[in-house]
Amino acid sequence: MPDLICNEACDGKMNIIDLTHTLEAGSPYWPEKTPGSPFHTSVATTYAEDGYFTRNLAIPEHFGTHLDAPLHFVANRESADRISVEKFFAPAVVIDVSSAVEQDSDYRVTAQDIERWIDRHGAIPSGALVLFRTGWAARWPSQEKYMNADADGVLHFPGLSLEAASFLLDHAQPVGIGIDTASVDYGPSRDCPVHNLTLPAGIYHLENVANLDRLPATGFSIVALPLKLGGGSGAPARVVALIPSESETGQ
Repeated sequence: MPDLICNEACDGKMNIIDLTHTLEAGSPYWPEKTPGSPFHTSVATTYAEDGYFTRNLAIPEHFGTHLDAPLHFVANRESADRISVEKFFAPAVVIDVSSAVEQDSDYRVTAQDIERWIDRHGAIPSGALVLFRTGWAARWPSQEKYMNADADGVLHFPGLSLEAASFLLDHAQPVGIGIDTASVDYGPSRDCPVHNLTLPAGIYHLENVANLDRLPATGFSIVALPLKLGGGSGAPARVVALIPSESETGQ
């Protein structure tokens, strides 16, 4: 595993940022799959009757801040429980396209966006988690604003272009891709080209990531731990950033 939790540059001083939305009934969900929120709890035990409190939980694999495993789009590939745990501890970078998204809710990150980031900050480390900040997380937890469906039910939110995903595979070899929207493919997509390109390459996704506006452009690490869900096409994840106190702040 790379030396990514701390090194001589950070002197043990670390800021920890939670990048995870709270899982609850009010969290946005894919509207065409269910008539209402797919998040359900029921009380299993109570203080009064049992002396302690517990709940039963029903939740989709792809809900809230979550992982897409390669199995999500590719039969017989890694499920959530079979991805090597080392891949969930990674150096990370943030590529900020929020200004472009302000002008176009269907914006797709371009290869030129990534190249501009590299020109400013240097090469993306091999094996990094590449995070894309679109600013869309500000719409959470409103189902209407976050999923942004039009009158025909077509969703509208930003994502990656196939060109950008191809550029990452060719030039960065990331361990994963993360974004602060419901999908790495933009809302109107029906054939999910970014999923179909990157998941077969063994790259996992983190979707619905929170608080990317609190991260520097580079010089920090991510811990992204999904539920070890047997056979899971994905799983809710707790994602945190570990930021040395001297990290670069401009994006």
